[in-house]
Amino acid sequence: MTDESWTKPATQVAASLSSGPDGLSAAAAAAELPATRARALPQGTHASGWRLLARQFTSPIMLILIGATVLSGILGDVTDSVIILVIVLLSGLLDFVQERGATGAIDRLLASVQLTADVVRGGTVTAVPFDEVVPGDVVQVSGGDILPADALVLSAADLQLDQSSLTGETFPAAKTPAPSPAGTALAARANVLYMGTHVASGSGRAVVVATGRDTEFGQVVTAIGQRQRATGFEHGMTRFGLLLTRVMVVLVVLIFVANLLLQRPLVDSALFSLSLAVGLTPQLLPAIVGISLAQGARAIAKHRVIVKRLNAIEDFGAMSVLCTDKTGTMTQGSIHLDRVVAIDGTPDPALLRLAALNATLQHGLANPLDDAIAAAAHDLDLGGAKPAGEVPYDFTRKRLSVLVDQPDAGPLLITKGAVDPVLAVCTQARATDGTLTPIAAATPGVQAVVETLSGEGMRVLALATKPMPSASAVTVADEADLTLEGLLAFADPVKPDAAAAIAGFAAAGVSVRMITGDSRPAAAHIAAELGLDTKAIATGADLDAWDDQTLGARAGGIAVFCETSPRHKERIVRALAASGAVVGYVGDGINDAPALKAADVGISVRAAADVATQSASIVMLENDLGALLDGMRQGRRTFANTMKYIFMTTSANFGNMISMAIASVVLPFLPLLAGQILMINLLTDLPATAIATDNVDERQIAHPQRWNMHLIRNYMIVFGVVSSAFDLITFVLLRVGFHAGEKEFQSAWFLGSVLTEVFVVFALRTRGPSWRSRPSGMLVLLSAAVTVVTFAIVLTPLGGLLEMSVPPWSLVGLVTALTVVYCAATELTKVVFWRVPAHAHPVPAR
Repeated sequence: MTDESWTKPATQVAASLSSGPDGLSAAAAAAELPATRARALPQGTHASGWRLLARQFTSPIMLILIGATVLSGILGDVTDSVIILVIVLLSGLLDFVQERGATGAIDRLLASVQLTADVVRGGTVTAVPFDEVVPGDVVQVSGGDILPADALVLSAADLQLDQSSLTGETFPAAKTPAPSPAGTALAARANVLYMGTHVASGSGRAVVVATGRDTEFGQVVTAIGQRQRATGFEHGMTRFGLLLTRVMVVLVVLIFVANLLLQRPLVDSALFSLSLAVGLTPQLLPAIVGISLAQGARAIAKHRVIVKRLNAIEDFGAMSVLCTDKTGTMTQGSIHLDRVVAIDGTPDPALLRLAALNATLQHGLANPLDDAIAAAAHDLDLGGAKPAGEVPYDFTRKRLSVLVDQPDAGPLLITKGAVDPVLAVCTQARATDGTLTPIAAATPGVQAVVETLSGEGMRVLALATKPMPSASAVTVADEADLTLEGLLAFADPVKPDAAAAIAGFAAAGVSVRMITGDSRPAAAHIAAELGLDTKAIATGADLDAWDDQTLGARAGGIAVFCETSPRHKERIVRALAASGAVVGYVGDGINDAPALKAADVGISVRAAADVATQSASIVMLENDLGALLDGMRQGRRTFANTMKYIFMTTSANFGNMISMAIASVVLPFLPLLAGQILMINLLTDLPATAIATDNVDERQIAHPQRWNMHLIRNYMIVFGVVSSAFDLITFVLLRVGFHAGEKEFQSAWFLGSVLTEVFVVFALRTRGPSWRSRPSGMLVLLSAAVTVVTFAIVLTPLGGLLEMSVPPWSLVGLVTALTVVYCAATELTKVVFWRVPAHAHPVPAR
């Protein structure tokens, strides 16, 4: 509802819709139906399967790899071409399956409301399908009914609405016809019934004012139906692909032109330049990412956290802000009787028996508050007391009175209810010492206690009694001259380990923000218990007053958002993301679905609403922030291993391209043939597949990690130049010192290229001294296997298949010695590189 009709009397709004107590006529409803259907919620209109599949192959890195596949085929390397093609197809198909499965979220949400409603038309109650309910219809609701639309209450009898799925409130909300003041938060509009919520108790009639997309619920559905934005990891992959494209274009063109100026054959020059382009591409990147994500998903699952969308693992590790609702995540998510106090606020356990007699002997509708009292008093002996009469709760009196027949003390009227209505029927109050005080004198002190308890986020009820000797029945008239005994305070308590988990996130560089529909005092109290900054609080009214730019500027400094609606939650997530943060969001209700989808990492729990689970990327089997913290650390390990591959491969390939570009100009022959280049890439990429299983230094997971193109570029240049420098030294020694011919030169350089790339991995895989960081067994095994295969190719007739000759042992010894020196030089360069503040603590761009 966008017209603030909830600020006007329901009868006035009904009249403006040509309706009234008897509802619309059948003809008027039929006339309104076409316009209503035009505003209906979307019925699962998703992108076609082919379009969705094609979208998976449009990122720059995918296009580069597809181009590499074509070039490999042109160059005659069918094997490498097939390998790249399979990797690209499997990666794209995996993403397609994941996204295709998520498109059922809207359909699941809509299926939950394909019901009929009791509608008054022409004075007669008729069952009408939800999608045929129109503005102006009068709906009749009772306990258990789901609301077909947003409506204003015309009449109510003990009507309570469970709107937790929309607002996140723990307690049912009482509904009355009285208009709500302008600016009232969504959860506090006592005269509005919201589509998709359900009646907890009571009955009533309401006039429909909004249907379909115009409802609060409909706006949630519309938000979910929008395509999910790319995550930080996907943005990083795109920027990385663009970086490679720019480098490839510049180098390939320069090499091609240089060879033409040297009057090399046109075809050979073109094939050589294109093979270098293929050599620069990290052909196994999708495979490495896939293996790394699969390994990460299995490790995270051990912490009872299930990953639905694999790309979210690396964003999970990069997360710098975690937004979460209060109920169920920071608190236990259920109502407990927290305190039983006398009128001065001091504990009075004896009052629990009186409260238990009232709650357990009444025969009205069950409610969470009475259940909480019964749970707290389950060990008490009620002394054989029996109910002798009852005045049920209603929303006019806001009290429940039970006449209790006590075998040893006679009939006693026990009244429980909202504080002010109970005080209104009391004439005296009992102090802690048993003395009685006039209610007028006691009221200021009682109200001060109530204000204190309410400020701690508690719901407070008053408890009063009156002896009724020989009575066998009770009426409303008997609710007079009562004695106020004390107060009952109910709360949704904070989880014992929640504060420690939040501190753990803070230590790991993640800022936790609480987003709740609760009032400001309640939110501030819970925030204080959790260790959050209670000075940095914003309300839903503040958010409504701020435009997106203002919210973006202020969101970073706010720790608690309260009195929020679903639209507020999504705006908060988007504002934090726009400021450069990688945002995680924990939610489990319909009201959380838009924010879950807007977040880089949407996290739901196993018991969440279907639409919340479908919109999330990660599902917690237990609503436990501690388990989420452990899963996040594993996400950082996964990201760190992916970046190892990117750092090592791009620097090595870049160095090789520079070396070969120079060699192609100064040598009278090509330093390596196209087939030899592709075989080097294949062999050196095999150990890289084990990077996903590699161990990660603890300091690399201490803080959020994100893509940083400046860091990748600098790393590629610095370590690529070191690699190229040793290549050039190798050229000089081979040509000047050993007078190696074309085939001997190519054989020796082939051996050196593979050995240096394989063994430098052990230096570059850690930022500290390589001998202090233990690599994974799989990495060691594959590196050893590739080394053996390389020597077998170079030192046996197998090299002939690649047009190489067996080099003399002197050249083999030279290449081996240079490999050792190169690894030592890389170790020293690494120490200097990671001491640069911009490299050790980069500030990445979003």
